[in-house]
Amino acid sequence: MTREPGRVPSSWSGRVEVITGDLRDRDALKAATEGVALLFHLAGETQNAALMRAVNADAVETLLRAAEAAGVKRMVHASSVGVIGAEGPGIATEDSPCRPKNEYERTKLEGERAVLDFVRTNGFDAVVVRPTIVFGEGVTGSRDSLLEWMRMVRRGRFAFIGDKAVANYVYAGDVAEAMVRLGVRPSPGGGVYHVADPAPMRDFVEAMAAELGVPCPTRTIPAWAAYAAAATLEAAGRVVGMPVPLTRARVRALSSACRFSGEKLRVQAGVTLPYGYREGLRRIVRWYCEKGRL
Repeated sequence: MTREPGRVPSSWSGRVEVITGDLRDRDALKAATEGVALLFHLAGETQNAALMRAVNADAVETLLRAAEAAGVKRMVHASSVGVIGAEGPGIATEDSPCRPKNEYERTKLEGERAVLDFVRTNGFDAVVVRPTIVFGEGVTGSRDSLLEWMRMVRRGRFAFIGDKAVANYVYAGDVAEAMVRLGVRPSPGGGVYHVADPAPMRDFVEAMAAELGVPCPTRTIPAWAAYAAAATLEAAGRVVGMPVPLTRARVRALSSACRFSGEKLRVQAGVTLPYGYREGLRRIVRWYCEKGRL
């Protein structure tokens, strides 16, 4: 089900049925769930704050009711580790308290709670998946933060922010594999699983630089200086109406010492990630080069 059937890859022709519709449309949800045994709910509103509650929270409840009425046997619901609102160093697990910081995180948390409440009250079989920052081939649109990051590394302009940062990135192929595996594994009582492949930031950037064929960056700047620079750039960007290479959100992502654990997925669900971030970086660098973007 999609709002934009024109974006469905041509290679899918004849292999899938495409339902055109919006998550807020009850009739579209009914059509999308009819005859379905296993449902993957991957959609969400990430940009327009005015629509987030309707799409990320309210529509989830409507979808669950439509799925139950249609006889869907199992649902895999995509949430985000962002619902934890983690700050500071340490390890964040599925049991960590959730303190969302913005409307996206708040509404995604409401959505996953709707799923788990429905499981408890209706006996429905569903599982919640929280990926970390997902990267992979096929990115569209003008804003691609990973590509901008790689270009900075290749040009020798990247600097580490602090010396304790963790790269909480996970390759799209690993997320897909985890969701498929969880989709065929009964989950009575529901459950929440992180899909995470954390690494020290220096290891992640070193692997990136190796795939780009350049030396690993060595410069380090303090977090306060990075935040100051980002705030200045953001102000300038608002004046000229142009995107900037460094934002405060980007500084937070590049300096965070929080490590999201994926151990529950491996130990309790028996799911291991088949690719890992190094293979993911290898694949996306190759794809960027093929597309002439690097």
